[in-house]
Amino acid sequence: MNLFWSHTVWYLLLGIASLAQLIYTLYHSENRRQTFAFYFSLVALPLYFETVVMIFLNAYVYDPDIIRDPKLNPFNDALAGNLFSQFGVASSAVLLIIRRKPFYWYAIVAFIYSMVEVLFVHLDIYRHHWWKTWMTFIGLLLYFAISKWLHVQFIRGVRPLYFKGYILLGMFPICTIPCIWGILDLSGSMRCSTTLIPHHPRLSQYGLNFIFTSVAFPITIWGYYQRHWAWRIVSVAAIGALIYAGYISHLMVFREGSLVPIGILMIIWMYGSVWFLDMLYRGRPQEQ
Repeated sequence: MNLFWSHTVWYLLLGIASLAQLIYTLYHSENRRQTFAFYFSLVALPLYFETVVMIFLNAYVYDPDIIRDPKLNPFNDALAGNLFSQFGVASSAVLLIIRRKPFYWYAIVAFIYSMVEVLFVHLDIYRHHWWKTWMTFIGLLLYFAISKWLHVQFIRGVRPLYFKGYILLGMFPICTIPCIWGILDLSGSMRCSTTLIPHHPRLSQYGLNFIFTSVAFPITIWGYYQRHWAWRIVSVAAIGALIYAGYISHLMVFREGSLVPIGILMIIWMYGSVWFLDMLYRGRPQEQ
C-alpha cells in the first residue's frame, strides 16, 4: 500500500490527465472517429522510439510498481510505466493539432513534460541511466512537429500506400500492447525466446517480438485490403506459417498444447486491429 502512494498514484494521475486531454480533444474535433484513429497512429511513434532507447539501449527505466507478480520479469513493470508516458504525450500531440495551437505551445507542453520527468526522477519512480531531461524536451518538440506534419498530410489526402502506414502505426498500441504483451506475455501463454542472444535476454525477447510484428503486421494489412478472398487466405496462411516457424525453431515459446488457439487469437486480433482502424478512418480525405 505504501508503494501505491509513493509510486503508482503518480502514474495514475498522469493517466487521468492524459485521458482528460483526449476527451477534451475528441469533444472539440470535427471528426471524432478519424481523430481517435489518428491518436492511435501517434501513440505508436513514441512507443517505437522507446523500444529502441529504453529496451535496447537501456536509456532509462520506469518504476510505477504496478506489476508486482514475482513470477514475471520485473522489467514488465517498467513497460507498464512506459505506457502512461507514451499515451500521455500522444494525447497532448493530438490536442495541439486539433486545437491548432502555434509552435510556442509545443515548447510549453514539452517543458511541462520535462518538469514532470524531473519530478518523477526526484521521487525515484523513474531513473535515468544515460538519458538526460534536455533530450526529452528536444525529442518532444520533434515529435510534436512530426505529428503535425503527419496530420497535415492526412488532411490533404495521402496515397493508399501511405495511408496503410497510418494503419501500420496504429496496430502497435491496439495489437502489440493489449494482445501480444498484455494477454499472451504476461499470462505466460506465449513469449519470444530470451536465449537467442546469450547474456542479453531482454534484447533477445523484445528483438524477436519486434521482428515478428514487423513482418506479420504488413502481411495482415496487405491481406485485409485484397479484393479477392484467395489472397486474403494466402495472407492468413503466411502469418500462420510465420507463427509455426517461430514455434518449431523455439523462437516463440508457447504454453504446452496452446499453439493452435493462441495462433488463431493472434491472427484474429491482428485482422481485427486493421478492421477497427479502417472503420475509424473511413471517409478519410482522398488524394487530390
